[in-house]
Amino acid sequence: MKQLLALLPAIALSACLAPPPPPPITPNPPGTAYRAVGTEPFWGLSIDERQMVFTAPDSQPVSQPTPKVIIGFAGEIYQTPRLNVNIVHLKCSDGMSDRTYPDKVQVTVDGRRFEGCGGGAVEPASLAATNWGIVSVNGRAIPPGGEYFLRFDQTRASAKFGCNAMGGAYTQTGGTLSVGPVMATRMACPDMRFENQAGAVFNLPMTMSWNGGDSLTLSNAAGRIELARSY
Repeated sequence: MKQLLALLPAIALSACLAPPPPPPITPNPPGTAYRAVGTEPFWGLSIDERQMVFTAPDSQPVSQPTPKVIIGFAGEIYQTPRLNVNIVHLKCSDGMSDRTYPDKVQVTVDGRRFEGCGGGAVEPASLAATNWGIVSVNGRAIPPGGEYFLRFDQTRASAKFGCNAMGGAYTQTGGTLSVGPVMATRMACPDMRFENQAGAVFNLPMTMSWNGGDSLTLSNAAGRIELARSY
């Protein structure tokens, strides 16, 4: 009887402990897709909670139901009859640009092996040698016609917000970007409102807000410029 009484607290404690939650299906948050890319040849992979899809220019897409993920020593492993994926959480370069990713990815499709990189692109350590397309200014998408870009070399930034070319020397200090003095051409275009709003932001020190390495927001008291990485 004494032994039974001694066991009761342990049994009660074990009954209160819930089993650990199952591992997530993909390394991304629920409801989103994990993506990987490769070069030589170019290929793409997406993994969501329902299916894995591999695409390459020289073949038909290969789709398989997403299996239960295997949590390996260095990352995630997916195994299906036609498509096997091994994700290793080590920084990876795509070999064709200055873009880097958080994962190395190996994909085997019907016995053929592909090497590439996965996860969202990592923000660059420096803006030097990066190119950006303008997505919007103060929430307004770029108007049709004209050129819309922001480019950085080692010391200078150049931009077009639809009409005039502008640019100047820049400094990047932590999360702050400063360009100036800004020099610009003086062309008169039919509608200067978009450029004027963008130029007002561009002429003041800007706070840089990253969304991975492919999206960047520049903001200050004059407004905000949304950028998408271009290569």
